[in-house]
Amino acid sequence: MIGGKTFPFDEEAKLLFDAVPPHFSLSHFDELLGELDSLLPGDGDLPTRYNNFMAEFIIPKDKLDTVFRVAINESRKITKHYFELPENENFVLEYVTDKVWGGYNYYQGNAQSLIQINTDFPIYISRAIDLGSHEGYPGHHIYMMLTEQNLVNTKGWMEYSVYPLFSPFSLISEGSANYGIDVVFPGDKRIDFEKEYLFPLARIDTSKAEIFYAVQDVMSKLNYARNETARAYLNGDLSRENAIKQIEKYSLFTPKKAEQSVRFIEANRSYVINYNLGKDLVAKHVDMLGGSYNNPEKRWDIFKELLSNPYTASTLKKE
Repeated sequence: MIGGKTFPFDEEAKLLFDAVPPHFSLSHFDELLGELDSLLPGDGDLPTRYNNFMAEFIIPKDKLDTVFRVAINESRKITKHYFELPENENFVLEYVTDKVWGGYNYYQGNAQSLIQINTDFPIYISRAIDLGSHEGYPGHHIYMMLTEQNLVNTKGWMEYSVYPLFSPFSLISEGSANYGIDVVFPGDKRIDFEKEYLFPLARIDTSKAEIFYAVQDVMSKLNYARNETARAYLNGDLSRENAIKQIEKYSLFTPKKAEQSVRFIEANRSYVINYNLGKDLVAKHVDMLGGSYNNPEKRWDIFKELLSNPYTASTLKKE
C-alpha cells in the first residue's frame, strides 16, 4: 500500500488502524453454524433454509424509503435527547446501486450529510436500524459533526477537517457507529420498535420474530469470519474462488453477494477489522468507564466524550 508495497494482513492492520485483529479457527465458526442449523425451520441444507427463512423479512422495494426514514427519524429523536444538535443539522438520503458496500455517509460539512443505501441486493428489516443508526444517528453523521464542531471549529485543529480513510480514526469511526446502534436502541427497545413500527410498515408478519432475532444473534457472532477470509486471501493463502466460497459458507450469502464481499476486501483490505474489532474495543472502553446497559445516562455521556475527541485503538481504556 506504500509505493505499491503491501504488508501481511495483521501488520497492515496495525500500521493503518493501530490494532491487530484476533485469530479464530474455522472450527469456531462451524460450531456457530451448528447453532444456526438448530434454529432454522424447514428442509434442505443450511444455506437454503437460511435464505428461505430470511426472505420473509425482506423490505419490499416500495416500502424501503418509508421504513428507512421512520428508523432514522427515531434514532435521531433519541440521539437529540442526549446530544445538542444544531438547528440546521440535516441529511439527504439516496438509494444507489453497483457498490461494494451496504451504506455510506458522505459528510458535507456544516452538520450536513449525504447518506447512500445500496440496493443491489434485497434489504432485510433489521438493516433499517443498522444502517440508519450506523450512517446517521448516533453514527458517522454525528461523529463527523462533533469532530468538526469540537476539533476544527472550537480548537482550530484544521488537520481534522480532512478525514484519511485508511487511518486509526476509521477504527473509532466504524466501531463507534456499530456500537452506537446498541446505544440508541438497547436490548429489547430495538425489538419492540421494529415489531411495533417497522414490521407493519414493511408488511412483514411478526409471528416468526422470535426466531428471527435468535438467528440475528448467531449471525452477529459469525461476523469475524470475514476477517479470517480477508486475512487468508490477502496473505495469499486462499484463492479468490475459495474466498468467495468461504464467505458463502460463513455469512450465508448468495454467490453474487459473496463476490461483492470479496470485492470489498480487495478494495479496502484490512479495513474490514474496523467494524467488528472496532465495535468490541469501543464497547469495552465504555463498559470499563461505567457506561453499562443499566446506566444509559452515563453510557451516553461516555459515548459523546469518545465521539468528541481524537481517540485511537491504543488510547481506548481496555483495562
